[in-house]
Amino acid sequence: MQGGNILPDEGVDARALSLVAAFLAEIQQVTDLTGVERLLEAAARELGFHHYAMIHHDDHRKGSASLININNYPPDYAAEYFGGLYHRDDPVVHACIAANACFTWSEIADLIDLDPRHHSFLERGARHGVADGITVPAFVLGERSGSCNFCSPRTPGLAQRHLATVQIVGSFAFQKARRIVGGRRLRQVRVGRLRRRWLDCIVLAGQGKSNTDIATILDLSPATVKTYIEAACARYEVHNRTQLVIAAVLDGEIGIHEIATRQHRHLAT
Repeated sequence: MQGGNILPDEGVDARALSLVAAFLAEIQQVTDLTGVERLLEAAARELGFHHYAMIHHDDHRKGSASLININNYPPDYAAEYFGGLYHRDDPVVHACIAANACFTWSEIADLIDLDPRHHSFLERGARHGVADGITVPAFVLGERSGSCNFCSPRTPGLAQRHLATVQIVGSFAFQKARRIVGGRRLRQVRVGRLRRRWLDCIVLAGQGKSNTDIATILDLSPATVKTYIEAACARYEVHNRTQLVIAAVLDGEIGIHEIATRQHRHLAT
């Protein structure tokens, strides 16, 4: 990927701007995911990152052609991550829900409350050389959420320096990949897997309401609320209310706007 001629804006590295200009020109020409990955790999290399990943936040164990999963993570780490459905507990994924723009991994603690399992997750990644990254959240109403990530910089300080560049590269790369996997059907709205009353309970659970509170608000019995939440957990194969709320948001079943802003920091606890 060769940079074109472009004048630098104030505070933005001229080389990075040149990379962005070249990337935007070339990403429009690619026709398959191999081409997208080639450009992501080149961007990561030129920006100084060892690893990149552009993925849908979903179950990749069956290798569905409709899911985006482009990464050069170490094989052992990738096998653990996707085989263990780690996206459900990944603090980077949880931070995507709370953030409204590109963020560095050093900012995650400002977006969500990190608990011991989050710290263990980050430590596991660091042991595999996956650390100190930048993430661009990708949300399209009615579709799976996803993200584009660059991590493990060759020199310290790259993440913050290239925040704006990665925001542009990641956003356009994910948009192109989404069009490729969806063909002409850009609005791949998923068939709802949860019943309306289940969703009502999940939204209130995401707002921090107890089963008793939810029962009062919805004029249901606490036992019925418990049954609805357990049924939704079973549908998603998750084990608690927190994972259920996250799964429903990531799946596009409920909108982040339906959960009170003050609760965002506690969404991943």
